[in-house]
Amino acid sequence: MNRGWVMGGLDVAVAVMLLVGVWGFLPARWLPVDAGATLVAMLMGLSGIGFLTGQSWAPKVGRLAAGITLAIGVVLVTTLAFTAGNLSGLYGPVGLGGAAILGLVALLLLPYFVIFPAAQLYFLAPRSQDASSPKPSKEPSKAPLPEASKKADAEEE
Repeated sequence: MNRGWVMGGLDVAVAVMLLVGVWGFLPARWLPVDAGATLVAMLMGLSGIGFLTGQSWAPKVGRLAAGITLAIGVVLVTTLAFTAGNLSGLYGPVGLGGAAILGLVALLLLPYFVIFPAAQLYFLAPRSQDASSPKPSKEPSKAPLPEASKKADAEEE
């Protein structure tokens, strides 16, 4: 199976889940969340469709969508973890319930907003050889002999 098909299918699936999650399951509307989630979902959907149809621009859009998603995900999961720790530290046994819920939400968001975008950035990274490293060749090296070797060769003749 082609890597583009897998990446495209995953991008489209995550885009649909994100749109359904934000527009179907969030009880209140808040413009930053709605607009941000819709933008990321549209970028991921566009990237997925590009991969599925074999477009040349799909990796660029995929890296952009993954980078934005990873940045948002790291901030979101870190904020939830810090808030859970603060809640449990400040409110003792009562705060433990809230901390457990926030921790669960952070764990549920981690695969989709941190691990998947990081893996996608890894797989979509441009592959190029370093210009400073020599490319291996099949021909023997024709490097000039050091001076001492040249003198010894001349004396043998």
